[in-house]
Amino acid sequence: MSESAMPRGRAPARPLQRIKNLRRPRRLACTLPLCFAVCLGSVWAAEQTFIFQDGLDGFEGVEDTSIFSESNGGVWNAGGATNGIFSGTIRQLDFFGNFQNRRALLRVDLSAIPAGATVRQAGLRLVIQASGIGTAVQDYALHALEKPWGEGVVDAGSDGGRGGAPGEGDATWMANRHNVSQWAGPGGDFAAEASATASAAGPDSEVRWSSPGMAADVQGWIDDPAANHGWIIIGALEGVETRRVKKFYSSEAADLAVRPMLTVVIGPPRTDTGAPKMPAISGAGLAAGAALTLAAGAAALRQMRPHGGQGGSRQDSRQRDGQGVI
Repeated sequence: MSESAMPRGRAPARPLQRIKNLRRPRRLACTLPLCFAVCLGSVWAAEQTFIFQDGLDGFEGVEDTSIFSESNGGVWNAGGATNGIFSGTIRQLDFFGNFQNRRALLRVDLSAIPAGATVRQAGLRLVIQASGIGTAVQDYALHALEKPWGEGVVDAGSDGGRGGAPGEGDATWMANRHNVSQWAGPGGDFAAEASATASAAGPDSEVRWSSPGMAADVQGWIDDPAANHGWIIIGALEGVETRRVKKFYSSEAADLAVRPMLTVVIGPPRTDTGAPKMPAISGAGLAAGAALTLAAGAAALRQMRPHGGQGGSRQDSRQRDGQGVI
């Protein structure tokens, strides 16, 4: 058709516009590396969960004991061989009319967690063996201990509520290591601010602590293992009301299922700058990543429409049809 035969008011198609339309697939050049980065990012963001409990898969890294305020000037200890740990205030007063308090100490060996890991969550579970006033509820706080202590091997019997004579290096109310070194103050050296608080009820019920403060404690202990002295468990009504004591199953309990259990969820290792460390990728891993990238690129091409057409991706079309995906 000659130019004079074309309808008036209609300009001929401009070749430049057509060439511009053909440049649309350049978006794929950005899509491919972006997809590969997302694939690697999913590796960086992978989480691992560690469960620490004596007897589980051969683990033997939980230390726990109790310290008593009144017995023999505060130098008695329930010992690491007792099947329970105590916290709270018992019914009887001592000879001087003072409350008789107990505190539980617990530490977990975290050496199985890789150095540089980022702690995302931490939680401790204890099971109550006995309670001073049946099912009476009381809050218990975890405080990070600031000095090493000895668990000991004293077995104070099935009850254990009065403690027993400590051995060399055992923790007591007055000493972090009996006949070796003392606490800075009676009852233990610990952070003033609680890492977490949880409510405890009656026998056979569980108490679960979990908080950002506990995650920060565990993070610090992974970064500096020598600083891992565990937690001390203190009742909110200690020295306020009698018969407010709980006996928790210890790591020496006959039934593995009721022993103390610490759960730690970690993210990928960090670099010195605090950023996630890029994982080492083998040739096979690169090939798999490339395959994923190409597949995602092909999917992106299928979703694209020619410039100037209906426009939008498949997701956009579903949104228009009222079938949007969140």
